[in-house]
Amino acid sequence: MLQWSRRLLAGLNILNWVAGLLILATFAFVAFAAPDMLAAALDGKMKHPEAAVTWLQWVLVITAPVILLAHVILTRLIAMIDDARAGNPFASANAARLRHVAWALLGIQLLDLAFGFVSIAASERTGEYFGWSFGLTGWLATLMLFILARIFERGAAMREELEQTI
Repeated sequence: MLQWSRRLLAGLNILNWVAGLLILATFAFVAFAAPDMLAAALDGKMKHPEAAVTWLQWVLVITAPVILLAHVILTRLIAMIDDARAGNPFASANAARLRHVAWALLGIQLLDLAFGFVSIAASERTGEYFGWSFGLTGWLATLMLFILARIFERGAAMREELEQTI
């Protein structure tokens, strides 16, 4: 099961980079190289089409760090699986990895708020719905990961103390 999970996470990491870079390249072309073309295509279909172009530019800026943060999450989970397969799941390194995952997920949540702000502003200017809603699940998962990292840290310390006394 761990080997399958590791392969899945490695595949997701590759997909993250491939899809992320393709999305960034497409957005960059449309938002920065051809914004007039996009605004002209949207002209008459919505009021203030330049607001949609600005929204797309902001989405590009927000998306780039999400790709990096997803990479952090996936690689740390892979390293934790490797430790578990080696018989050492409660190592202090895994506590640090969990904390890294928690910080990366917190970063994604903050970027999601920025995306929401930009989407709401664009929706107000254009009269179109740009699709965002607040979600509590990611915030709870972030909190849970910080708590689990602390539990892992304490468990690893107890394990090291036990090994020293034997």
